[in-house]
Amino acid sequence: MDRIRLAGISKRYSRLQGPKLLAYLGGRFFFREDPWFWSLQDVHLTLERGDSLGVVGSNGSGKTTLLRIIAGVTTPTLGTATIDGKVVSLLELFASMQGELSGRENIRFNGTILGMRRREIDRKFDEIVEFAGIGDFLDMPVKHYSSGMIMRLGFSVAIHTDSDIVLVDEAWSVGDADFQAKSFKRLEDLHRKGVTLILVSHDTSVLQKLTTKTLWLNKGHVEKFGESHEVISAYLSSAPGNRKS
Repeated sequence: MDRIRLAGISKRYSRLQGPKLLAYLGGRFFFREDPWFWSLQDVHLTLERGDSLGVVGSNGSGKTTLLRIIAGVTTPTLGTATIDGKVVSLLELFASMQGELSGRENIRFNGTILGMRRREIDRKFDEIVEFAGIGDFLDMPVKHYSSGMIMRLGFSVAIHTDSDIVLVDEAWSVGDADFQAKSFKRLEDLHRKGVTLILVSHDTSVLQKLTTKTLWLNKGHVEKFGESHEVISAYLSSAPGNRKS
């Protein structure tokens, strides 16, 4: 059974922040330029249970827009997105952290936002704290944390949430080498348990190890979609010396 099915997904944004018209001529208004920007155009893909997806492409190719649509943060302008299962997104880990609250309070606050029940938060609390590595700062307001500490805390809460689909946008790269290795192992464990991972990264070596399929986006269009080793090989070959292998 399909876990994710995207059919003809396109997403359009306005370039304008107001009615910036160039002229009124012959009964018609004219814009200085095309007021619309298509972040994604006609994206089709299907992921079954057991699949994990890597997403590659240059900056501005539509990768984050794709994740936002799957997460339900935004809706497509055209096409349909069918998602079967609970989605946990590790996008914008800073966004939901409350600076005036302590790390302890933020674990409970963010866990609740992600759909965890109080009993579940209590059961996983010590594991979340240990994974994030903030024990000595647990009761300090988060506004005094470093950016790395905030990212680690957000990441830890999110990956301890029971889910069917996990969306990651370079989030495993936060922290030092030990934390990155620990995060990588956690993602591997989630995939082995049947969680569908969707990972956006410029580090194709990570995608080679963690994903079964890869989507290559180029200026909002699907350049190639298929088995990870084939797509990543084509992606790297497209610009020798400019990709991280």
